Amino acid sequence: MRTTALVDHVLSQATPAKIRGSAVRLAGSSVEEIDISLPRALEGERGQVRAYVKAYRELTGRVLDAVGAARPDLIMIDEQHHVVVAVEAKKQGRHPKTVTWVKAALEQEAMNVPFSDWVGTYGAGKGAAVAVVALLRSSLPGVEPLVSPSHRCLPNWQLGDQELVRFSRTVLDELSRTEAPLDHVASVLGLTQTELAKLFGVRRQALDQWTLRGVPAERQEKLATLGAIADLLVIRLKRERIPGVVRRPASTYGDRSILEAIADGDEVNVLTELRDAFDWAAAA
Repeated sequence: MRTTALVDHVLSQATPAKIRGSAVRLAGSSVEEIDISLPRALEGERGQVRAYVKAYRELTGRVLDAVGAARPDLIMIDEQHHVVVAVEAKKQGRHPKTVTWVKAALEQEAMNVPFSDWVGTYGAGKGAAVAVVALLRSSLPGVEPLVSPSHRCLPNWQLGDQELVRFSRTVLDELSRTEAPLDHVASVLGLTQTELAKLFGVRRQALDQWTLRGVPAERQEKLATLGAIADLLVIRLKRERIPGVVRRPASTYGDRSILEAIADGDEVNVLTELRDAFDWAAAA
C-alpha cells in the first residue's frame, strides 16, 4: 500500500483495529525501537529514556511527514521541518486558521502515551503508533477522532509514584534538548544506529559513547559535512524520498550510493556534487 493510501486509511477508518496495521507501517522502525527502549526507560535507565524519546520523535515525524505529503490541505511543513501547520477548513465568512504548535504538542505526549490504553491494548511500539495517529486526528479539522479500542486495558507497568515522576521529568528534560547533530543526520537520512556508525567507520557502541560524552574532535568536521548534506536534502527534496535517494547508486559517485561514498570518506565531494546538481536544476 502506497503512503497516500496508508494516510487515507489512518485518517478515515473509524476504529483503531482497522488503522493499526497502516499506522505501524507509517511508523517504520520506530515501533521496534520503542518496544526495546520503553520498558528499560521506565526502570530509570537514562540512556534508554533518551532512546525512547528519540524513537517517539521519529515516530511523530514519520506520521507528520506522511500526512503532510498526502494531505497538504491539512498539514504543511516548512523547508527546515521545524513548523507544522494545521489549516482550519474554510467556512463561509471565515479565514483559514493556522496553528504552529501541533508538532510540539504531539511530542510532549511522549510522557503520557506509555500509560495510555493504546499501549495497554496493543503493546508499547504498536500502541504508540496508534496513539500518535489518534492524537493527530483529534487536532485536524474535518477529521473524525479515533474511537477508543475495544476491550481496552491499561498497561501493566510495575511503577511506584516516585518512578513515574522520575520518568516524566527525564522525558521532559530530553524533549527540551535541541536535536543533537548525530540524531538529525540519522533522522533525515533514515539511518539505523548501525548504519550511522558505518558512515564514521566505528562500531555502534562507539556512537553510544558519543551520545553520552560528545562527538570526538577528530570527527566533528565529518559530522558538520553530513549535517550540511542532510540540511540540503531536506530543503530540496520531500523528506520521505531522502532515505531512498541516499541509498541509490549513481554514476556521479562512481556507481556508489551517497551513503557508500560517505562511508568511503568522500563526504566533501558528495556535498559539492549535490550543491552543483541542485544549483544546475534551479538555473535550468
